[in-house]
Parts: sequence; C-alpha cells; structure tokens
Amino acid sequence: MTEYTLTNHNIAMTCQEMGIFFERFHGEKRNVLRTCLAVEEALLGYQEAFGAAGTFQYECRKRMGRIYVKFSVPGERRDVIHRDKGEESLVLKRILSGMGNIPVWQYKNGINQITFPIEKKKASPAVSLAVSVALALFSGMIGSLLPEENAAFLSKEIISPVFDTFMGLLTALAGPMIFLSVAGGIYNIGDIATLGKIGKRMTGRFLWMTLALTAVFGMAILPFFPFAHRGGSAFRLSELLEMVLGIVPDNFFTPFTEGNPLQIIFLAVPVGMAMLILGERTGTVAVFLDQANAIVLLLMEGISAFVPVFIFGSLFNMILGNHFSVLLKAYKVLPVMLLGDVFLMAVYAGSVCIRKKVSPTVFFRKLAPVFLIGLTTASSAAAFLENRKVCEEKLGIDKKIVDIGVPLGQVVFMPGFSVLYFVMGICMAEIYGVEISPIWLVTALALAVVLAVATPPIPGGALACYTILLLQLEIPAQAIAVAVAINVILDFFATAVDLFCLEAELTELAGELKMLDVDKLRENVFQKLED
Repeated sequence: MTEYTLTNHNIAMTCQEMGIFFERFHGEKRNVLRTCLAVEEALLGYQEAFGAAGTFQYECRKRMGRIYVKFSVPGERRDVIHRDKGEESLVLKRILSGMGNIPVWQYKNGINQITFPIEKKKASPAVSLAVSVALALFSGMIGSLLPEENAAFLSKEIISPVFDTFMGLLTALAGPMIFLSVAGGIYNIGDIATLGKIGKRMTGRFLWMTLALTAVFGMAILPFFPFAHRGGSAFRLSELLEMVLGIVPDNFFTPFTEGNPLQIIFLAVPVGMAMLILGERTGTVAVFLDQANAIVLLLMEGISAFVPVFIFGSLFNMILGNHFSVLLKAYKVLPVMLLGDVFLMAVYAGSVCIRKKVSPTVFFRKLAPVFLIGLTTASSAAAFLENRKVCEEKLGIDKKIVDIGVPLGQVVFMPGFSVLYFVMGICMAEIYGVEISPIWLVTALALAVVLAVATPPIPGGALACYTILLLQLEIPAQAIAVAVAINVILDFFATAVDLFCLEAELTELAGELKMLDVDKLRENVFQKLED
C-alpha cells in the first residue's frame, strides 16, 4: 500500500479512485456515493486530529464476493466514526455495522484501522428461483422418459446423497448460528438497559407483541387445517412435563450434534445472561461471540449461493419419485400467509389511526416509501435510512426513540417472519401427515418466535431457520426444499410487513411515553404538495 499525506488533494484523489474501483466491481450506486462521502468525512477528521502532515494508507479489496476499502492511519487512538456519544450505545453500533450501515473501526499496534464495506448489486432471488424451478420441470419431463431402473438409480445414488450432504452441512452450521444469535442477542439487548426505561420497554414490547400476534393468528387459522384437529384435543400434564424436561440437555455438545434447537436455546440463554451480569469482565468472550458469529454468517452466505442448485435437485428428485404433487399442495401457504400479512397490518394501522385519530389514507401514504423498499428488495437494511427519516420527519416520533428503535427493531421485531414460520410449519405438518397436538402447537409457536428474532439478515438465513424448525417438528427433510421455494416469494412480503409494523409500533410507544408529535403525525403533507 502506498503512503499518502492527509492533504485535501490526496483525500479527494483517494475518494475518486475508490469510487472507480467500487463501480468496476458492480457496487450498488447509492452505496458507492454514500461510502465515498463517509470516507471523505473520516479522513478529514484525521486531518483535523493529526494535521495535513499525518499519513494514511488504503487498500481496495474484493474477497469471497465482497468488496470493501480499508484505511490505516498511524497515530494515537482516534475513533472518528463513533465520535457522537449521544444515545447510541456500543450495541446499537454493532447492530448498524452488522446491517452494513456503518464502517468498522479498531485500533491495533498504534494504527487506527477503518473498514468500509459496500453492498454489490444483487440479482433478484426470484429470478434464480424461477430458473431453478423451470430447469427442474424440464429435466423432470426428460427424466420421466427414462427406464424406471435408471430413474431410480439417478434419484437414490446421485441426487439423494448430494441432498443429504447439503442438509448435513446446513444442520452443522444452523446450531452454532442460533446459539451465537441468541446468546449475543441477550447480551446486546441487556446493554440497552443503560439507555434507561425507553430501551427496556421497547425490547419488552417487541418480544411480547411478536408472541401475541403470532399466537392469535395461529389459533385463528386452525380451521384452515383440518388435519390439526386429529391430534390430541387437550393438554396432558405428562406431555407438558416431558416437553419441558426435554429442553434440558445431557451435556453441552449433544444439542449441536443432534441439532436440537430448544436445547441450543436453553444453553444460549444462561450464557447470554451470565455475560450480561458479569459485564466488562466478559469483554473477551463478547468479542469472540461477535467474531464467531461473523464467521458463521459468512459461511451461511456462501452456502446460500448454492440454494438454487439445492432447489433444482430437490424438485427434480420429487418429479422422479412422483411426489411433485406435494409442491402443489404446499401453495396453500401463500393465501394463508398473505392473510396473515393483512392481519398484522390491519391490527397496527387500526390501532394507530383510531387511538391517534389519524386519517388511514395519510398514515398509509406516509409509510408507503419504506414499505415499497422492503417489498421490492426483501432487505430491511436497504430501508434503514428511509425508515429513520419517515419515523422522525413524517410520523413525529422523538429522535431518541428513532435512534434506538429503528436499528434495534429491524433486527428484533419480526412478526411477519414469526407468522410465516408458524404457518409454514403447520402446513408442512398437514402435507406430510405429522400429528398436530396442543404440545406440538406450543412448540411450533415458541420456535417461530425465537427463530424470527434469530434469523440473520443475510441471504440463506431463513434456509437455516427452516432446517431447524421443520426437523424439530418431526417433519421430513424433503419439506425444507418446498419451504425454501415458497419462502423466496413470501420473503418480500414478510420484510415489507415487518417494516410497516415497526413504524406503527414505534408510533404507539412514542405516544405512551409522551414523545410523539401528534400534530406532525396527523399532518397531511401530501395535500400541501398537491396544492
């Protein structure tokens, strides 16, 4: 790396070269501009601290499909990224960093190091899914012309072993991913308490509302699934006791080797709480969890690149085995889940509009920009900046709540995904003939809520969660391919609904805390623009 002085000329030249590099490797245009401005501001901050005679080095890298620029500035410890000591705590900065919205700063061996990641343009997952399904149907038609013994050989000796290997790899990574997400999440959420009653109350509302809304909708849709009534009609104390005792593992390693999510969560909760209680004394462990989580998520992201191949092989195998009708039956999930999305939006929109006396038209139009970003990208991170802007400028929510609630809520508050996991579980159970008892429903509800919170904001994150959900509910592994195929469609709707519910939930919370500008919330800014 070449060493440069911190002059205005060198800073401008660096930003220009960096922008060219990012565009060459197909960086998302909006993120390229935002990153260049952030780099310029950071280097000017170091110029102010060390003078124009200070030096810096930088390198632009493309590694494992990711592009980023890393700066090294020798001198005393100086964090120009996190200079604002206002409402944002360390945990919120970690959340923002994990969402790709802020760079990462660290100080090593007398050098300030800053890494600016940038998101690449991504092809729509719906396109890759459509190609996979089309190829599977075409290949299945060709395969059906083969002699029966050749088709059986292809299915049992080639496709099935590859499917089993892929599933084994997913199961191996899914356990650690859930453990790290839950343990780290508890430790991070606990730190929100340092921000006072706002953080505590907000976290409690997020978790409670996710559970309550999923439970209400889950009970309401049972008539759509007649098979659910064939299980036991009442709780048995022995079953409940067996389920509770079954959560406690025999040792630390068995839950991971067997892929038992409830036992993994049982281990993660006390670990996270112990770290919370010990505070600074667990700093090294917290860093380890952070770094281990980053490694697992990167591996999951790599595996997700093979999801289209996984779907192709699974559907092709279904056709060869004359089981393709399962996929047709599974599309019962679509209308039920869309009904769930309407239910969630109606509950929150009705609550805000009635209690705050807001016109439904005005309220929906204010939330439309963020909703459309989620609906077209299936990414809550892409909607982050617009979400903050809408909450503060259009909904009248106090900046203190916006600064905490938007980043935290986009990670923790996911009622749309919780409902999606529950609906998918009960639908697959009906298709594959799994007995649905009251205890089964309680287990499915608990898993849906926890997995919604633990779902990582990366491509393929939901795939690992479906692996855990369906296998724990004793549904055959073949159902995972069907669930993932349907999820690619519903992922867009669930993300958009989660963002809508978050904005409405923060509006309700701000109103209860007397931190809401009701006049701004009711203001019809669109009428003024039209006039």
